[in-house]
Amino acid sequence: MRSVHLRFTLVVFAIELAVRLALIVTHPDNYSMDAYQRWGGRHHLLVQDWLPATQSVVWLSTALGGSILAMRISMAVIGSAAVTAGAWVARALGGPAAGWLFIPVGLFGPFLTWSVVPYQEGMFLLALFSGLALALHARLTNVPQDAGLWRAADLIIGLLALVRYEGWPVVLVYVVWRLNPRAALALWGMVLWSLCKGAGVEGYASSPISYADWEGIDSRFDPAVLQRTLARLWTQAIDTKAIFLIPAGLAGWNALRRAQRPGVWLSGVIFAGQIAALTGWLIGLETATYRMQALPGVLAGLFLSSGIGIWWHRTPARLPKVIVAAAALGVAVMFTAQGFDNAKRSTRSVRWEQRLVDTMNDCKECTYLVVPRTGIGTRDRHDGCEIIQGLSTHLHGESFWCMRWDDVPETFRASHAARWRKGGYVIRDARESDRNAKGKR
Repeated sequence: MRSVHLRFTLVVFAIELAVRLALIVTHPDNYSMDAYQRWGGRHHLLVQDWLPATQSVVWLSTALGGSILAMRISMAVIGSAAVTAGAWVARALGGPAAGWLFIPVGLFGPFLTWSVVPYQEGMFLLALFSGLALALHARLTNVPQDAGLWRAADLIIGLLALVRYEGWPVVLVYVVWRLNPRAALALWGMVLWSLCKGAGVEGYASSPISYADWEGIDSRFDPAVLQRTLARLWTQAIDTKAIFLIPAGLAGWNALRRAQRPGVWLSGVIFAGQIAALTGWLIGLETATYRMQALPGVLAGLFLSSGIGIWWHRTPARLPKVIVAAAALGVAVMFTAQGFDNAKRSTRSVRWEQRLVDTMNDCKECTYLVVPRTGIGTRDRHDGCEIIQGLSTHLHGESFWCMRWDDVPETFRASHAARWRKGGYVIRDARESDRNAKGKR
């Protein structure tokens, strides 16, 4: 039996990792704004006002001498491990077939795309699914509440509080679900972070641009903007197939409820919490992004695969199972293609900065003054300097100076200047300009 379980684990992990490595190879750029900030602050454990779990991977990879590629492979491993743990949760809820059927869910486009860059989704699902897998196994096998398996589950669930703030209510709901005082161990992450903040610990800002998406959210609420945002979300959900996945997932959850599977109400509350968080992000960012669908889509997929798993083990006929397996393969292909398309769209949007970075890389001793492209990203608050740091090893104040971020100090000697013009960056030799200015004097 152990060999069967090991084979299942290795196969799921290998499939998920192979697809993610292919995505990295075909789209090697480090795309999207949070990823740029985390890589720009790679020498720090705390960046912006973000929780430290995801950044710790970036920091550790850098401390070990890793490049952007090494960091992204590390994130891909975490994302693949998260899906593998989710497959075990599906097995606990719906039987062995549910675990195999969860493989396509792990390739759901938004999650696939952003689980190979330093975003929190992969780490969040790794902690959530690993903890739930252990807890459900312990409950199904009637493991005593003081056993090490329960303590391991509690400790892993507690990590959620250091990944995303949306993990805090998940931890609290889990503690209530456990119905045992020992489950308070899961509060360790919340306590640790509260102590850190109480001590005045602040994150490093690799740019002066604020990432406080929730700040002033009440003053930004506008029904007209929300309507446009929801229309955008609807279009994106059709593209990712989430418009079908989420209703099907709710039907799967209902099947689990009727079958009285352990953990069904816990997982349902967690899913509802992610929908609430999605609503908050829509208002806070004043737009919809593909990434917002990642966690709700995967959780809905968990319910769907588990519900089908229950049906699978109750149905003796082979033909319906063959049809379902073929459909699952088709879904995996569609999800993967959409995930690759997300990456293509993201990398194409920063092609101008990538060209500038290529030019900067050609001259190791050159230093640049950069007037960046502006008004990009969510709420139009980001700029090209963030992208330059995120795509390369160049840092503001070292190999380049961002003119938008601060005045140039006299100690910074620039050999070149790059200014954004519609259609690309115009580069000139700053030393030649200085010589001409001195000649005129």
